[in-house]
Amino acid sequence: MKKVILGTTALVAASALTAGTASAAEKIKLGLGGYLQTSFVVADYDDGDQLPTDIRHEGEVFFMGSTTLDNGLTFGVNVQLEARATGDQVDETYMYIDGSFGRVLVGSENSAAYLMHYASPSPVPAWGLVSPNADASGLGINPSTYINDISDADKITYFTPRFSGFQLGVSYTPDSDEETGTGASPYAVIKDEGASDEGFSIAANYTGKFSSVGVAASLGYELVTSDTAEDQDEIAGGIVIDVAGFSVGAAYKFTDNDGNVDDEERHDYNVGLTYGQGPWKIGVQYAGVDLDDASDGHLDSVVVGGQYVLGPGITAFGGVQFWDAEDDLESATVGDGATIFFVGTSLSF
Repeated sequence: MKKVILGTTALVAASALTAGTASAAEKIKLGLGGYLQTSFVVADYDDGDQLPTDIRHEGEVFFMGSTTLDNGLTFGVNVQLEARATGDQVDETYMYIDGSFGRVLVGSENSAAYLMHYASPSPVPAWGLVSPNADASGLGINPSTYINDISDADKITYFTPRFSGFQLGVSYTPDSDEETGTGASPYAVIKDEGASDEGFSIAANYTGKFSSVGVAASLGYELVTSDTAEDQDEIAGGIVIDVAGFSVGAAYKFTDNDGNVDDEERHDYNVGLTYGQGPWKIGVQYAGVDLDDASDGHLDSVVVGGQYVLGPGITAFGGVQFWDAEDDLESATVGDGATIFFVGTSLSF
């Protein structure tokens, strides 16, 4: 597998070098983008002495740029800086090449199965239940149908052009534990893998429109091998349908040997419905988790809310989350659940 992928990469690089010169191209100039989501939170926990109110921030600043050569190839870069103090201050960093062959992406970015996934729609920014940016449940587990065990470990990904609405993507990760810049020098000797070894990801999705009905669907698979524990593999699928202001969708993910634990099976699933016209949108979303075999537990979560676009890049939102956990998913800190009220503003720039 390594030889095949490395050989493909060499062919793409050779094509880039021999297809033409860059005499009319400009040097890459970086632009700025990003987002900031700020919320005021009021929480009611089933147990413990946690503070009932809080302020939550989530945001990133993007440095992006690209240039197109005379031969038609586009080279680009993307560096994402966390907008608050964190252990991984520089989040995702990668370069890419676009051409008639598709896109090749190299660096610390999520895998093809993650990037191509569709999940149920959320009525609010930040506090959606599919892969929340903000979490105040205290339960220590987030329901998510996104395949993200490899996360931002350095990898190479290839996306085909989209044909008749269909697109394919594959990713190869040499070391699923390693991300350049997170404590290791990028010039260090290549080291032995840790708990997670190589990662392989493949995905496909479809987007199309039939009369006034929009459809988006996805299917992805990922395998992370390990020399010291059990291999973990995941499969996820999702579908979203849009019609007359309504958006309805559902997604499911199955994880075998979750966390590299033998016989630990995890099921994540979600369904959502939103309705919006003009600047406003309201809706409801449900997400759940089931653990089987090595552990046993069940989690239910619901968010009800809405949002209103105040102006370009400025969205006000508010709502309430309900969390309920059973068995091994209960928390020693907050008990078996929580009710979270939130109101906030999302800025994009």
